[in-house]
Amino acid sequence: MTLVERRVPRTPRTKLAEQVSRRIEDDIIERDWPVGEVLGAAAHLADRYGVSQAVLREAISILEYKQVAVMRRGRGGGLVVQAPAAAVVAESVAAFFHFADVSADELYDARTTLEVLSARLAAHRLDEDDIVALREIASNLPPGRPLSVAIARASGNPVVAIFVPTLTRVTGALAGDAGEDPRLGEPVASERHRALRAIAEAVISGDEATAERRVRSHLESERSWLTRIRQARSDADVSGLASPDTLGEQLAHTTEGKLPEKVALLVRQEIHRRGWPTGEVIGNEATLLADLGVSRAVLREAVRILEHNGVARMRQGPGGGLVVQAPDHARVVDALALYLRYLRVRATELFEVRTAVELRATELAAARAPRFTPEERAELSAVLKRVRSPSASAHTHVDLHVTLAALSGNRLLGLFAAVLARLTPFRIPDDEDVRLHSREVDERIAEAVLSGDASLARHRMTRHMEGLAPWLDDDAY
Repeated sequence: MTLVERRVPRTPRTKLAEQVSRRIEDDIIERDWPVGEVLGAAAHLADRYGVSQAVLREAISILEYKQVAVMRRGRGGGLVVQAPAAAVVAESVAAFFHFADVSADELYDARTTLEVLSARLAAHRLDEDDIVALREIASNLPPGRPLSVAIARASGNPVVAIFVPTLTRVTGALAGDAGEDPRLGEPVASERHRALRAIAEAVISGDEATAERRVRSHLESERSWLTRIRQARSDADVSGLASPDTLGEQLAHTTEGKLPEKVALLVRQEIHRRGWPTGEVIGNEATLLADLGVSRAVLREAVRILEHNGVARMRQGPGGGLVVQAPDHARVVDALALYLRYLRVRATELFEVRTAVELRATELAAARAPRFTPEERAELSAVLKRVRSPSASAHTHVDLHVTLAALSGNRLLGLFAAVLARLTPFRIPDDEDVRLHSREVDERIAEAVLSGDASLARHRMTRHMEGLAPWLDDDAY
């Protein structure tokens, strides 16, 4: 089917502009993401996708926010392909888990899994420039430049380099404005600085074991801190002692990010504080402008961010306003997958992270097996039945891995596992003996999980992933 033959299906579930933006994304991927190429003028694109100019303009706004493409005016202008922004992807994931209200245990289990991997990889791969950057950040701790993100970049793995900042944003969303709270006191701040400097030096020295131990210890301290912060905020809300600041006053106290991004985060935090009342109108444009004290242009850009992240949507007409929504898990998976496809991440890089994520998720799933609900057991049984089928495909085995990760009870690890399992390319021989062996291995892993034997489940998953490694297809992207 050619681009001209394509037409966007008009379904009530998805806003038409979003459907158009996704179709354009698909076309960009098919064209090998040609950054700088002009896809066409507005009139040409409206005709190509069979929509009005108004719908196309909204679709382009979505693409511009995601930094997938931008409309260039004037002679030779049109919709120009761009490199997507990692920060936009990270914010989309953070919004979803802010809505899901992930626990501190979920967040820090995921952070520990990825940051330990990051530190171990960086200890082997960092170069002289990385050493200078790590020491500068560890010494000064500049706002907006977490050491964990710098180590992730030094890891040499682009998947780690997007997942770690994503979890940093989730942490910030859950902590609210407490990330640099001076009320923590000098002793706590000094201890945190010492811990971060010690992590940096362990990574620089190439001492993996020490780096891992220090990362785990630091994150355990952070977990306790976040738990206290959230409990204190909950107690204040219950007792009526929550901050009386208006949204505008709260906005004035925030320091990081562009103004529309700060407005979007503040509105999201306010929605979270209200218990995420899906379907409620939290204010019309005039009310929000007055409360926030920003221009109409800034508010509309913030609303576009909220809409893209599935947090809220501006409804027009009588009784309209900013309506609270529930962010969609599938959209978050799509956003992460889209960005990783743009990066052309190699199969070995995907698999490096996938292995760490799935090993931890499998271990957690086995640990909570005695608490599986009847529905969870039925879901795992259904996937196993498909795995045992003689006609089972590679996708069926992927389904089992994704299901086991979901059964871990950690929604962050479950989401990352779903993205990585979906993207990792293999060249598995079309051989009956290979299929039979793979089926047996999958069954044995599931058996260990269902028996609640976490050590055995991790052992079997480790051997399984080692067996898959030789079939990775690094030429797929």
